[in-house]
Amino acid sequence: MSMSISLRSTPLAIRSMGFVLACAAGFTVGGAWSRVAPPTAARADGHAKTGKADIGVKAPIAEVMHCPLAFAGVHLLKELPEYSQVAYHFCKPVNADLNQCLLYDGTGPDARLLGVEYLVSDELYQKMPPEERVYWHDHKHEVDAGLLRSVTQTGDDEKKTLAQVRTLWGKVYHTWSSGKSYPSGPARLFWSVTGKEPFVLAPDAKLPDELKPTLKSQ
Repeated sequence: MSMSISLRSTPLAIRSMGFVLACAAGFTVGGAWSRVAPPTAARADGHAKTGKADIGVKAPIAEVMHCPLAFAGVHLLKELPEYSQVAYHFCKPVNADLNQCLLYDGTGPDARLLGVEYLVSDELYQKMPPEERVYWHDHKHEVDAGLLRSVTQTGDDEKKTLAQVRTLWGKVYHTWSSGKSYPSGPARLFWSVTGKEPFVLAPDAKLPDELKPTLKSQ
């Protein structure tokens, strides 16, 4: 059975989170107009830009803010598992078998964008060729050990959501895994904490408050 998280399931406001979106455009026109009209700028949705603001258009990120699939977790660098990075996931469903997540290092307005993760159903994962599956990790141990925690839900709602996440497979790349002032180096494949060597959480791993109690059980 395919699994996904739907926007219809009890949307809750994301706590302590802010996004700042800004768009600016400028044109410099000099000299006389040519007899041939300049080309119109193309938009991502395939429509030509006319110069008038389209009030009905909204950035895809706006939909993420109302999705209940928002959780904190820990990722391990696939090639160097002793290096971990905490990521706050804000996800939205694409279809019944796929969710896409934006990863941040926090929930406030100054949070840095760390990377992306795609979550697919087990049904879709089983259809992948072997050479593709090597990029996908499961979430079973993370959920069972309490290393994934919702940032929008509590109680039974959180348990229900994480139970669904437990069945999904993730493919995650961090674009900001090194560098202080800016992300340096290439995007890197990260992994989940599986509880089996080498993908275990280091004893000195730095965890946010909501995940610290689970460190004792690792």
